[in-house]
Amino acid sequence: ASLDGKTALLNGRSQWITGPEARRHAHAWRARSCAIMTGSGTVMDDDPSLTVREVPCTRQPRRVVIDGRLQTPVNARVLADEGALIFSSATGHLPNAEVVAMPAGAGRVDLVAVINELGRRGINELMVEGGSRLNGALLRAGVVDELLIYQAPLIIGDQGRGMFELPEALDLAEARRLDIVERRVLGP
Repeated sequence: ASLDGKTALLNGRSQWITGPEARRHAHAWRARSCAIMTGSGTVMDDDPSLTVREVPCTRQPRRVVIDGRLQTPVNARVLADEGALIFSSATGHLPNAEVVAMPAGAGRVDLVAVINELGRRGINELMVEGGSRLNGALLRAGVVDELLIYQAPLIIGDQGRGMFELPEALDLAEARRLDIVERRVLGP
């Protein structure tokens, strides 16, 4: 993200806000994770592969997509190899993926149920690389243990895309308070 908390320009361009050192560090976290999760919006906007590439690893994490309406394109990179998990409130089939039907609340996949299902499948360390909608929904659902934020020394401005889609706090007492565990400089 930029210093002012933007993950992309308004037109969606985001490569590269951070530098190669931060990307390698993020890939090391990917390598230690059981799975990497994103939302269908990120799949459609960025077409991520959700794989480890920048550091050596002995196995690739599972690729997980939250896709309430089952709109992941069949040629998406997350479907390039077998083993993707697609959690959806719709039914259907996608190549190289297991589509898991999940209950929906307020038109969205129940994220607490998704986390419970991932745990049942032995996925005990999940890395999320989502957009503002998924990130905000996970925070609202209370299923986030830790935030790992890579922040670059640049300012995008008010029109960029933010990290979290959350309701506006009308009082500072409503703002989410966090404990900073560690800060580290990775490259410029």
